[in-house]
Amino acid sequence: MKYVKKFFLLFVVFMPLISCDEEDAFVDKKPNVTLLSPSDKTSGVDIAPSFEWQGSDPTGKELTYDFYLGLDSTKLFIEAKGLKESNYKLADYKLRKDVTFYWKVVVSNGIQENESDIWSFMSIPAPAAPNLVAPEANVFIRESLVLEWEAVPAGEGETISYNVYLGKDKNPKELVGTVDDGSTSLTIDASPLEVGANYYWRVDATDLINSSSSEVRTFKKLALGSPDEPMLVAPLDRTGVPSGVVLDWTDVPDPEGDLVSYDVYMDKSNTPTTLVSSSNASQFTTSNLDVNAAYYWYIIAKDPAGNSTKSKTYGFSVTGVGVGFPNIHNFEVEDMLSLDEKLVWDSASGATSYDVYVGTSNPPVNKIASDITETEFQIKNADIPSDITDVKTYYALVVAKDGTGGETNSFPVAFTPQMTGTVTDVRGGVSEDYTWVRIGTSIWMSQNLRTKKLSNGDDLSLIINDNLGLATDMYYDEHPENLPGFTPNWSEVHGRVYCSALVANSQMAPEGWHVMETEDYKYLESYGTKKTGDFMGKWHDGGLDTYGLNLVTAGYRYESKSKFENGFRTSLEKSRLEIWVNDGIPSVWELNNSYNKKFRIFNNQANKMFAIRLVKDE
Repeated sequence: MKYVKKFFLLFVVFMPLISCDEEDAFVDKKPNVTLLSPSDKTSGVDIAPSFEWQGSDPTGKELTYDFYLGLDSTKLFIEAKGLKESNYKLADYKLRKDVTFYWKVVVSNGIQENESDIWSFMSIPAPAAPNLVAPEANVFIRESLVLEWEAVPAGEGETISYNVYLGKDKNPKELVGTVDDGSTSLTIDASPLEVGANYYWRVDATDLINSSSSEVRTFKKLALGSPDEPMLVAPLDRTGVPSGVVLDWTDVPDPEGDLVSYDVYMDKSNTPTTLVSSSNASQFTTSNLDVNAAYYWYIIAKDPAGNSTKSKTYGFSVTGVGVGFPNIHNFEVEDMLSLDEKLVWDSASGATSYDVYVGTSNPPVNKIASDITETEFQIKNADIPSDITDVKTYYALVVAKDGTGGETNSFPVAFTPQMTGTVTDVRGGVSEDYTWVRIGTSIWMSQNLRTKKLSNGDDLSLIINDNLGLATDMYYDEHPENLPGFTPNWSEVHGRVYCSALVANSQMAPEGWHVMETEDYKYLESYGTKKTGDFMGKWHDGGLDTYGLNLVTAGYRYESKSKFENGFRTSLEKSRLEIWVNDGIPSVWELNNSYNKKFRIFNNQANKMFAIRLVKDE
């Protein structure tokens, strides 16, 4: 029995040594994995790259691999599990353009695992903007029209197609053709286009992920057989000239080569009806004009067959002794009176006061202010009563007076008033009031969405899981309250954030409204000064809110609540904001006031949450 005890004691004494040796051997038999391509810190990687690595196992066991990818080296997400091959082809919709990605591989031999180093790469940039070739800007079109542009280089494994947009709006929205066969031209039948109308066109180059827009060019549709439109040369529009001024315009060709003659119409009406000359000359010398009066003129070019084309209408004032001319300044945005903008005019010599007329007739006859001594006036909303369903054109006129009966009228100027108001959104018995504002011809809610329901009354769920990559249900979240330096009652002021699954849900907007789309944000970018701060709310650093749109962040919510405080990246929110775009990708439109003050678009943001802004249907 004592031998048994001694043997047991020796076994106990030597057992740790044996265990340590076996553990060391076990460690030596862990599989290994080495990344091969794309090489670390490579740039210009295709949106659908192939990844390769090399694995080995000292015991010769069969290996499997898990592939990880992410935008943060400390937070990678598994993309593929249990791979038997040492390579993986990424689906093209996983990557967005011009972004640094991180990846690694975890190898397993069925008993032990080991992971590779973490490598990074930069994805390829978005397609270049197409350069337009023909036609040149401001040409005249009668029949067919061939639009041409330069080819945009495609990345490896990438196909570029072109979407062509045409319309009367300066930001054309109507898709008239898609070219995806390698061609760089599109023929348009011009016969249905409206004679005398100006049309605008652009080309978007697009790949599977992003698109880039060309410049916008314009042309004018003329009737078959009619001469080109005469361009008025002098005097320039809305300038002061001496009596006896020479009206000058361009000679124009006729498509059939016929001789072109010119009728000159001129009088004090801003739609002149008095024919003052008819000849083959491209000049006319005025005479016997009233001093300090405004005159208007235009030209009609005609051929012997009766075809004709009318020019634009210009105005000029005749300078002389008496009350000077109160010329109205251009608006900050063409033909738009912004909410914070005043009507401003030049001081007229000899004038002691001014009257202001505003109305929908041209010239206006409704006097809204008398005997003003300043040279500016804030037009009240009550005097320009457009509303959310009615975009009216108004005209303003200033009359300079000398106090003894002498008067001089300005030129009438046309404008569309930028209006604002309130709309009530009722969902399942819960009412929310949102302010709206007119930006050009589009109407936006000037607050982010803050609802907890769909428009049919169904409840949304507050997000509770920690991985938004799995959030395909109807989730919303709220910015943490009481953060230092952040707005109290955040959700009411800034709105809430929503998961990507709700962006394309038709029940997220009440009837007559929609979640912001690509054409909506492009319209804003083409509007006004193109400065991000002009559109950003004053809560943001550098935000000016020039147009009353009040674009503010509702929060920058990451996929993991543990990554930042409750998942919200508050360090970014003062300098930039993100809003969902309903384009099917899903994408986020960002206004960045710290990074070159740019508008940017980010695709494939399905694992984050952002604000939703609604736009009224046209």
